[in-house]
Amino acid sequence: MCGIAGIVDIGHTQEELQRLAETMTATLAHRGPDAAATWSGATAALGHSRLQIIDAPGGAQPMRLHLPGQGHIVVCFNGEIYNFERLRQQLQSLGHLFTSRSDTEVVLHSYVQWGTDCFAHMDGIFAVAVWDERDRSLVLARDHLGVKPLYYARTGTGLIFGSEIKAILAAGVPAELDEQGVAELAQVPMISPGGAILRGIAEVRPATVAQFRDGRLTEHTYWTLTSRPHRDDLETTVRMIRALLVDAVRAQLVADRPVAALNSGGLDSATTAAIATAYLRDDGRDLHTFDVDHAADGTSYSGSAFHVDRDHPHALLVADHIKSVHHTTSITTDALLAAQDAALTAMDLPSLSTINISLDLLFRDVSVYAPVVLSGEGADEAWHGYRWYNDRADYATDDWPWHQTYRPVTPLLRQDVIDQADPLGYSNDRYHAALAEVPRLVGETGSARRIREVAWLTNTYYLPFLLRRADRMAMAHGVEVRVPFLSTQLFEYAWNVPPVMKGVDGVEKGLLRRAAATFLPREIAQRRKSGYPASLTLSYQRALWERARDLLAEPDAPVFRLFDRISVMGVLDKHAEDLSDWTPTQHIAYMLEVETWLRQAKITIR
Repeated sequence: MCGIAGIVDIGHTQEELQRLAETMTATLAHRGPDAAATWSGATAALGHSRLQIIDAPGGAQPMRLHLPGQGHIVVCFNGEIYNFERLRQQLQSLGHLFTSRSDTEVVLHSYVQWGTDCFAHMDGIFAVAVWDERDRSLVLARDHLGVKPLYYARTGTGLIFGSEIKAILAAGVPAELDEQGVAELAQVPMISPGGAILRGIAEVRPATVAQFRDGRLTEHTYWTLTSRPHRDDLETTVRMIRALLVDAVRAQLVADRPVAALNSGGLDSATTAAIATAYLRDDGRDLHTFDVDHAADGTSYSGSAFHVDRDHPHALLVADHIKSVHHTTSITTDALLAAQDAALTAMDLPSLSTINISLDLLFRDVSVYAPVVLSGEGADEAWHGYRWYNDRADYATDDWPWHQTYRPVTPLLRQDVIDQADPLGYSNDRYHAALAEVPRLVGETGSARRIREVAWLTNTYYLPFLLRRADRMAMAHGVEVRVPFLSTQLFEYAWNVPPVMKGVDGVEKGLLRRAAATFLPREIAQRRKSGYPASLTLSYQRALWERARDLLAEPDAPVFRLFDRISVMGVLDKHAEDLSDWTPTQHIAYMLEVETWLRQAKITIR
């Protein structure tokens, strides 16, 4: 797991390109604290900050391969290729020679063998940049489901790329917010696929290859979900899920350094931790597991329709059952407030600070024990764990399904901003554009058709929000998050399992519960879903309210070029000391985050 950055530009000298690559790479040191290096040629430079997970001496990057009479091929790679050993054997049979046991070298030779088709051969999480001197082209690619990030920006004479937006800005790309960016900001937590809020900056979409050559940028998709009838019966399906999940966890335990696991006491993380423990124990290793507890400062945890109950007692039950070495990150209001700026810096963009900050503190503690951690992320998307899959009022509405849980911040914006940016119209346009991409199943109608739409919306808009926060919060502390539930084979299989089968036994994720029952105590396998706990305590809300009132007293606060003072004041007056609905607290926290972002990143509002 690493940070990658680079530039292709005919308007700079090689020395200038080298300096820019070094500057950009330095901003990503947190993603790769173990090493940093750059490579430069006449019109391109690549940089890499490295977190050493596999083959520390042999996996140094940027990695080059010289093709006699043709030039160099240079690769920078962020992520892990889980099937790299099988791919190496295949490539060796085709005549390729290897000098290391790293997956990076496999990526390099795969590109030489198959060109841009190579990424379809890879099972893993990755963001890859390849500079090919043969035709002076830059190739950028992301993994199937977009676990690893990769941003880019066009310049007058070239293209700049990086793992995070901060690397793009460090190269001199201006931080500008236009009307489309404001419309995106209003949709929290939504960012449209390929978007990055800031003007002129884009993200390579999942399962996409972007190629820049002779001043032109072209893109193609190498994989997508395909809808087909599900032929397996219930018992066969349960066995397939269990086998595919076990294979995914086993593959993702490959590392030369310790691997830990998150354990919230919920079905998803507990299942991955339980499977991992069994394999590590066979090797004589203990698994360290981690959870967060929000009741450390004496304030009571406040539940909601999304966050049902406190995780910690359940996490302890799981740890005892699987015999892991368990650690709890105790969250206090003071710790949350102290970490707010760091979390925003890690994200680069405003997000949901009420859940991001505690995650930042959690990964800080994980980093003490392991640079790799398994997560249960993706299970709710694959197996329909969210309330909007099980509430007809949610999935029958012609709207984003999570708007019942995360309501847009539009009501707090100034009227002139709403008139100019039209966030509601923008949201509607993006919604119908997303529906147009749904891979339909021929003959599917009624609620089954709508649930497939909801699943597509969730996979393409909501899942990236979760992956973005997990990647940034973890990599801020040099921790790689692996996601077995997003194994391509498992996710493809899940896509076509009928909703009625996924909800077997009359409970959300009933099918996954059956598959996981082998590994877990019954109390955990049947525990009602409780989402990652937001920081909803009265003490935290009071601190936010105090900051917001102080901000209202500032006549020139930049955020009030976007937000309406009277509307903000109304929320503060109406919802003080009230946690019955988490939306007001989330909106105020978000407004404060936008304010800090505008100041710190020196955002120009166009």
